[in-house]
Parts: sequence; C-alpha cells; structure tokens
Amino acid sequence: MKRTTNHPTLTSNLFRMKNLFKTSFKFLAVAGALLFFNTGCQPQTQAEEGEARPTLVRTEQVANQTIENYLDFTGSVQAYEQAHIGAAQPARIERILVDVGDMVSQGQLLVEMDQTQLRQLRVQYQTLKNDLTRLDTLRRIGAATQQSFDQLKAQYDITKANLDNLVRLTEIRATIPGVITGRYNSPGELFSMTPSPAGKPAIVSIMQIRPVKITINVSERFFPQVRRGLSARVTSDLFPGRNFAGRIDKIYPTIDRVTGTFQVEVVVENADMALRPGMFTRVSVNLGQIEALLVPALAVMKQVGSNERFVFVEENGVAHRKSVLVGRNIDDMQEILSGIEPGQNLVVAGQHNLIHLGKVQIQN
Repeated sequence: MKRTTNHPTLTSNLFRMKNLFKTSFKFLAVAGALLFFNTGCQPQTQAEEGEARPTLVRTEQVANQTIENYLDFTGSVQAYEQAHIGAAQPARIERILVDVGDMVSQGQLLVEMDQTQLRQLRVQYQTLKNDLTRLDTLRRIGAATQQSFDQLKAQYDITKANLDNLVRLTEIRATIPGVITGRYNSPGELFSMTPSPAGKPAIVSIMQIRPVKITINVSERFFPQVRRGLSARVTSDLFPGRNFAGRIDKIYPTIDRVTGTFQVEVVVENADMALRPGMFTRVSVNLGQIEALLVPALAVMKQVGSNERFVFVEENGVAHRKSVLVGRNIDDMQEILSGIEPGQNLVVAGQHNLIHLGKVQIQN
C-alpha cells in the first residue's frame, strides 16, 4: 500500500490563506465600527450645530412715556341713601299712604298708626289750652293767683310735649327723599317690630336714587393721588355712547390688607334717574398725567401653571429672561411696574422660541 504524505508547498499556501482571512476579518470589523460610529454621531453633531445657531428676534428699546393716568373700574349702582321706615313701638297700622314705585319727598307722611290715644290727647290738650287762656285773663284782672296760673301752665306744657311725641309715633314720615322700593304690610295689620324681608323692622323702604353712588376698589399705590372732588366718567351698556358725569365723594381711610385696595365712592347726580340700583357700570377716574413704562402686550408672556409674567431682554447677543410685575392694560400696551428698566432692549418678536441665556440675532 502506498502512503500519502503532505506536500510542503500546499501546506504553506494554506497557512498564508488562513492569515489573510484573519487580517481581512479584522479590517472589516474595524471598518464596520468606524461606519457605525460615524453614522451614530452625525445627527448629534447636527443637533449641536442647530442649538448653537442664534434665534432671529426683533427688539425695541424700553422707554418711559407720558400718559393720562386713567384708572378704570367696574361697579354696580347703589342708592345714595336707603331707609327702612317703621314705627317706634308695636301698634296697629291705620293707613299706608304710599306704594312701591311712588316718589316721596323728605318729611312726607307715609303711614298712620292707630290714632285712638292721639285723638284723646288732642281733646285733653285743647281743653287745657282753653282753660289756660281763661285763667290768664283772670290773672290779669287780679281774679286768679299767679300760682294757680303757673300750675295749669306746667300741666299744659307736659300735655303738649306728650302730644308732639305721640304725633311722631303715629304719623310715620319719610326721612329721605326717594322712591318707595318695598311695602311689607297692609292697613289694619299689627306692626310687631319683627324683621321685614328687608332684614330690618319696617313697613316701607325708601331708596334715594337722585343722586346715586358707585363703590370701587382702588389699589393702595394710588392712595396719595386719589382725592375728594376728582371727576369721573361713568358708562353703562344699557346707554351706549352716553357718559354720566360723576365725582369722588368719599374715600375710606383704611386699606384691606388681603386685597391691597381701599374703597372709594363715586357720586353721579342722575338728574333723569336713568341709572338705577343694581345696574352694572364702568367707572374711569383721571388722576392727571404720569410717566409710565409701557411695552407691547405681546412681549409679555405668562408662565404656564402660575401667575408669573416674564419678558426677554437682549444683552450682547444673549437673551435674558426677566420676571416682571405688570400694571394696567392700555390699548395694546402693558404697563410694567418693575422687573426691567428704561434703555434695555426688549424682545418683541421671536420671544416664544427663546430660552434663558440663548443666543439671538437681531432682525431689522
């Protein structure tokens, strides 16, 4: 049998092919890794380049402006005065001379209570008056003593005082001019001094609506500027285009520490009684000219989930977020009370794409 042996040349070729295969595999592995690295890193580099790119914005320089210092409020019309009229003690109602809607003047007779005692006392008073007149004649001719005259005169004075007081108790008169807004009893009923639907013991209620008043709440920062007699303009949606002239009549001396406001009463003469209690109105008070920091309202943004207001200002190509305290809205402008200063460059366009300390590029 012939024995087979390995050929030296064949063995060497096989060894070289094996080494070449290993080298090629390593090359392919390295090339794949480089390709994967380049593929994975390329988007990140582009994202980083995008973040570094400045945001286009438009700015305006902040400056103070002279404006008419109008304060605008809302409020409801109230009666200038209100009175709930009743008797001073329980008694039967004899007559009610007015009804809801009637206009009354101050001192006008509204209600007559039971006058039985009043009629008796009037008879007694008249008798004493006649007796006093006769006794005075006798005293003058010496037929009666001064002492007897003085005693009868004292009795007469006491009866007259009681009569006057009883008249006030039985004849109920209007304490203010106005309109009858409530009537809670009928003739013949007993007035028992219990609270009426108005919340107080009363037979009728009166509201004075010429003039009327409107109570408004003013921020404490205007306390030094608000003074009695300042003019005010009042409008109502029920009378489009009509302005009612008013004036500040009363300033409450204390400030509510919860709301930071104080109350002011504006009085309107209301000669034609167009304004009625309960009407919704708008009140504008002019405090004169002031310097105010006004910016476009669109430049002021609100932090989601809070009441914080903020703006962006540009400094050396960088956006800076500034929290601001806002005041009134005047047309399309917003008053800024604090947070930014005159002379700063306020971002008025493109601010919604900004972040704090982000780079910006100013557009013309």
